[in-house]
Amino acid sequence: MMTPSVRSLVLRVHDRTAVGHKAGQYLQAIVPTPRGLPFRRSYSIASAPDPSTPERFELAVTRVEGGPTSNALHTIQPGALIEIEGPEGTFVRRPEDRDQPTLFVATGTGLAPIRAMLTEEVRGLDGPPLVLLFGCRTPADVLWADELHQWERLCRRFRLHVTLSRASPEWAGLVGYVQRHVRGLAESLPRARAYVCGVSAMVDEVVRVLEREAGLTRESLRYEVYD
Repeated sequence: MMTPSVRSLVLRVHDRTAVGHKAGQYLQAIVPTPRGLPFRRSYSIASAPDPSTPERFELAVTRVEGGPTSNALHTIQPGALIEIEGPEGTFVRRPEDRDQPTLFVATGTGLAPIRAMLTEEVRGLDGPPLVLLFGCRTPADVLWADELHQWERLCRRFRLHVTLSRASPEWAGLVGYVQRHVRGLAESLPRARAYVCGVSAMVDEVVRVLEREAGLTRESLRYEVYD
């Protein structure tokens, strides 16, 4: 468990063939449930391709009340088998974007594909700025918190901004939804590209702010929704 509601699952392709994904892609998990019916659900791959273990990958699964697939994955035991299809998806880093500053915006498990992209990016200590704006409810909901802070310490071009919608008085960071802060961050990154992932209402509003208020062109925006 990474947070009270999100479980990390590390899986391995049974015949040890490579997953073959690009950072940012997703796959279909076909999961048996207690009633015996398999359910299909899309999950972003939260890990970058690793040449040393190409058959392994990570998922971040939010437990949804009454959700058969998420509940099955939250109770699945080590060694269990599930079927997967994929990888699929076009929410990946474009080669031409790597030479420009990039603003990443995520909420909840929308961080999963962006985490995969950033895992590759922070290996290069030099280059254009990489800024992550991550929206959560409370500090307990910040996924991969230790890893994100380590990246900020070790990679001088990476900056992390966490904003909380249910912040306590002791919280010293940003407060409110990501929509409140995205314009200022975008305007601090000339010629920026933006990658946005989360629920559709957030993505729609962030894209609107970036286009109409921060002046980014539609061609500079990449986004994916998961609801």
